[in-house]
Parts: sequence; C-alpha cells; structure tokens
Amino acid sequence: MKFFLLLFTVFTISFTATIDTKLYDIENNSKYFEQIENNIRISIQKAEKPSEIIEDEKKYLKILKKANTKIVSIEKYNKEIANSNEAINALKFLIQVDEKENEIANLSIEIQENLSYLKKRIENILEIEKNRLLIYQLQFAYNKIEKNNLEKKITLYEKHKIEVLNKIEAALNNLNIENLDTLNTSLTTNNKQIEEIDNNINLLKANLQREKINDNIKKIEELEKKVFNLNTKKEDILSLTIYLSSKKLLLFLKEKNEKAFLEEFENLNSLINYSKKFKYLNEAFLKLSKKRLNNTKLVLATSNIKITSFFDSIKTFFNTTLVVFNEQAITPMSLIKAIFLILIGILIGKIYKRWILKVSSKWPNISEMSLKISSNVGFYLIIFITFIIALGSLGIDMTSISLIAGALSIGIGFGLQTVVSNFISGIILMFERTIRIGDVIEINDLLKGTVTDIRVRSTTVKTFDNIDIVVPNSSFIQNNVINWTLEDKSRRLHVPFGVAYGTKIEEVKEIVLRELLNSDLTFIKNDKDKQPDIRFENMNNSSVDLELLVWIKTNDKLTPNALKSDFLLLIYNALYKNNIEIPFPQLDLHIKR
Repeated sequence: MKFFLLLFTVFTISFTATIDTKLYDIENNSKYFEQIENNIRISIQKAEKPSEIIEDEKKYLKILKKANTKIVSIEKYNKEIANSNEAINALKFLIQVDEKENEIANLSIEIQENLSYLKKRIENILEIEKNRLLIYQLQFAYNKIEKNNLEKKITLYEKHKIEVLNKIEAALNNLNIENLDTLNTSLTTNNKQIEEIDNNINLLKANLQREKINDNIKKIEELEKKVFNLNTKKEDILSLTIYLSSKKLLLFLKEKNEKAFLEEFENLNSLINYSKKFKYLNEAFLKLSKKRLNNTKLVLATSNIKITSFFDSIKTFFNTTLVVFNEQAITPMSLIKAIFLILIGILIGKIYKRWILKVSSKWPNISEMSLKISSNVGFYLIIFITFIIALGSLGIDMTSISLIAGALSIGIGFGLQTVVSNFISGIILMFERTIRIGDVIEINDLLKGTVTDIRVRSTTVKTFDNIDIVVPNSSFIQNNVINWTLEDKSRRLHVPFGVAYGTKIEEVKEIVLRELLNSDLTFIKNDKDKQPDIRFENMNNSSVDLELLVWIKTNDKLTPNALKSDFLLLIYNALYKNNIEIPFPQLDLHIKR
C-alpha cells in the first residue's frame, strides 16, 4: 500500500511546473530578467541552493540576455559583376549560402528536439530536482529565442539569394566571358585529367586489395594515402570543370542560345551528381533561364532534368516541420506514418471480425449476440490501440494526452453517462447471454417482439406488428424482462371462455378437446407433458368461467403459431355446434311497490 501511495505522490508532483513564457517574450522580458537576477541574489543570501546551481543559473541567464538582444543579420554579396570570374564568385557565394541554410535547418531540428526534451523535464520535474527548475526554464527560453533567430536568418538568406540572382541576370548583357573554344579546350583538358586520375585510383585500389590479403600494414597505409590524395585532386579538378560548365551556361544565357543551353545544362547536371555540394547551381541556372529565355519549349525540355530536383524537393517537404505541437515537430512524413498505422489498425480490426465469424462456425453453441458484441468491441479496441500507437509515432508526449483525457473523463462521466451505461449493459448482456438474437421478449405491455439485432449501445426488437423498435441496452438491465425463449422455445397459451350455469363441465371439456385435436391449428400435440387441458377458473355472475391451456412454439418460423383468436373461434364453433349455451352479461331488476 505504501508503494502505491509513493507512486501516486510522485505522479502528482511531476505535473506541477509549467513553461515560463515570459522568459522568451523579447519585447517585455528585460524587466523580468532583473526580477530573476534579484531572486538569484536572494537565493545566495539565504543559501537556498547549492553554489554550483546558482552559478549555472547566472551563466544561463547571461547567455539568455545576450541571445535576447542579438540582432539577426547575414553577410551580403556587394561586389560588382563585370566578367565571368566575378559571376562565378557570385555563384560560389550562393552555394555557400545554400550550405549555410541547410546547416541552419539541421540545427533548428536539433533545437526543436532540445525544446521537446526540456519541456518534458520542466512539466515532469520531481521534488528532488526542483532546485534546477530555473536552469531548465532558462535553457528552454534560450533555445526558443535561438530557434526564432535561425528562422529569421533563413528568411534573410532566401531573400538575398534572389537579390544576387537578379544581380547576375542584370549583368549578363555586358558580361565579359571567354569564348566558347577556350572554354571547351579547358573542359577537354580537365576531363582527360579526371579520366587519368580514375585509372590511377583503380590501379591503386587493386594493389591495396592485394596488400590487405598479405596484411602488409605499412604498404596499406601508403596506398590509402595515395588514393586519398588522388580523390582530393579529382574533386578540385571536378570543381573547376563545374565552374567552366557554368561559364558556358552564362555565355549561352547571354546569347540566348536555348539549344546550346539545354545541352550544357544536362552536362552540368550530370557533373553535379558526382558532387552534391554544387546542387544549388542547378536551381540557380533554372531560375536564370526562366528570366532570361522565358520560353515554354525550354520549360518542357528541362522537365526531365527537373525530375531529380523534384524528388529532392519532395524529400525536403516530407521532412519539413508543418506544426509544432507540445514542442514536438510534426512533419508530413510523420503524419503519413501515423495515418498508415491507423489504416493498418482498421485492416486488422476487419480481419478480426472475419476471424470471429469463421470461429462461430466451429462453435455453434456461441450465441449470435455474443459474436456481434465480441466482434464490435474487439474492432473498436484494436482501432483505439493503433490510434495511441500512431500518436506515439508522432512523438507526442502521452502524459499530456492523459491529462487531457483525465479532464475530459469528468465531463464524459456526466454528459455521456447514458451512453456509457448502455455500453456497459451491452457487455453484461454479452457475458450473461440472457437475451439473444431470435429471442421473443416482453419488456412491458406495449413492447413485445423478436430480438433481431444486438449492438454495443442498443438492441433492435421487431414487434408482432412488424415494427422495429431500438431499445437502449440499459433497459434490459434496469427493468424486468420476460424472455419467452430463454431456455425453452415453447410457452403455454391461456384462452379463457365461459358457459351458462347448468352446463355439464365434463361434457364441455370433452367436446372442446376433441375438436381441438381434430383441428388444423398449430400447437404441441406429441409431448405427453404438454398436452392441452381445460381448467375450471371461476363461477362468475353470469357464467361459469373456464380456461383452455394449450402449448405452442413461441418462434417457429417454419410453422407459424395459431393465434389466440383461432383458438377462441374453435371454442365458439364447438360450443355452438353442440348446442351449449354461451352466456352474456345479464342484470335482473326487482321493482318493489
């Protein structure tokens, strides 16, 4: 018992702290920082916290104040562009900017993960860690401000990239570029050098494999160093080749030579595939070509080239943060994964339903009601479990969900108590099996009929007038229910009738029973324990009251039951046929003078 009390105490304490949003409110947090500094000084005077924690608080507060006043700015490209080399330098700058953007994007993801972790530490902080609460709050605020600054920087970089591209496009008309023959000669020389380096690398790798077999460590290290140096040299030459190809593209843009531009653009794209750090050149020249050439034919011709960048864009999109929930980044990929898990759950639920139906053929003793409720409850339970798993795959902290669920459960308890009551009643009916599909039941004088369907919340009863009535399951638990077919499918029908005083009762019984046995009415004849009988009921004012007791099958679909009116008609005809008087109410008046 003490252990459970301890767990309850820990669970309660772990939800006492909340995020201090004032710390990262840049416009209004300066005075709040002063208040925190004053609190730290008071803590020092009163020796409320260990000295190392105080030092950490002061350190993180200082870092936070610095981040709070930080002005977000970027390095801009302000150089003139008059020749091809200066244009290439501008493109190099754009490549560096694109790399910085990618680094910032990755850093932003890491910071978001830190925020998620710190939020959990703050909201779930234990009593033994409460001295470090301010440190966690300061770290959270710093990461929050730093993430906002990074997002601002990315916006500035994107804007400046457009500015530099516009600057290159504006300089094209007067751009001094080497002639085409000179550029082609340089490219041919570079390609030969790359081919020669590749041959040397392949030769060295063959020798390296042989030395590894001989386990010659010294020779292995020597060959690996040579391969590394050749690869470095190859990358340098490849970079020069890419920039020479870029110069050709600038030349073709200047001359507005669409055909030559497309051919060289394909060549540049193949070179970029060997060195991904230049991938922004692809995007840059596509944008320049749209502005410079602005030709539909060009757009269609470059569609195949765009496929690679299109898939890269899709990959980037699926890993882009759509929204941050509870300091947890939600991406399209994580949403698709969650939806996929839910669909898998629905599929498993349907397979479970089919399995239940398959099992029912092997166990005929299982009632149809039990099968229906088992399949429905199992189906929704499977979906609920997969939904929880899907939320977990999004990285959503389930403790916060449990808090919301706990708060809603109170409202659900009051607002949906009827629904919950019916649901629980359905479960009870499944296990007790007191009411099954096909049973003939009677809840009150107005509600009699056959059970046609049982669901989790309600049961459908078809009355003898062929009217479907939906009855809440709780009615079967809270009220008295007559089940005519619970154990035995037959029931005894009471048919009252009367004869006049002076009539021989034995003769009446003989006549009525003889006529009944010779009739075509449907009732139980072959069971010796359920033979029809006539019982003396009462001596009334005007008649001697009798009652015909006959057993019938309650719900025999093959031989429909004879109705009570059929038996009354048979009795009337039998009495009339044998001249037995059927009395009617009489009142004698005696008048005195």
